[in-house]
Amino acid sequence: MADDENVVEEEAETPAATESESAITPTELDKPLAPPKYEVRPSLGEKFQSQNVREIIVTTMQEQLMGRKYRSDQAPRWTEEIANRVRQRVQDLDMKRYKILVQCIMIEMKGAGVKCAQRCMWDPETDDYVGDLFRNETIYCYTVAYGIYMY
Repeated sequence: MADDENVVEEEAETPAATESESAITPTELDKPLAPPKYEVRPSLGEKFQSQNVREIIVTTMQEQLMGRKYRSDQAPRWTEEIANRVRQRVQDLDMKRYKILVQCIMIEMKGAGVKCAQRCMWDPETDDYVGDLFRNETIYCYTVAYGIYMY
């Protein structure tokens, strides 16, 4: 009985050894690798479309805010709607591999000054941003859209 067990173990090891030897042939090792299929930079026509995005921002703010008076209870909803609409319309431009971020700030006009600043770390050759301002008697609204190229 001990002899039968040894025979079974030897037979089980033999097919695995032949499969690994036949899996890689010398001709497959000599083939050059295909060039990578990823793009590090967008082509000229696929860069962030600043002018189109600016038009989207301006029209969206005008559609949402024209003829309105500032209301503190409605301002958060208005800014959220503006940001979501701008982001959706910019994404419809189909700029491939761009992550779109939109920020909208709205305050009441009461004669006080406002200073806004932004700082980002990015690649100036591919990434960009566009912002625009809407003002009327009671509303001051600044919307900015960032386009960050995803490597």
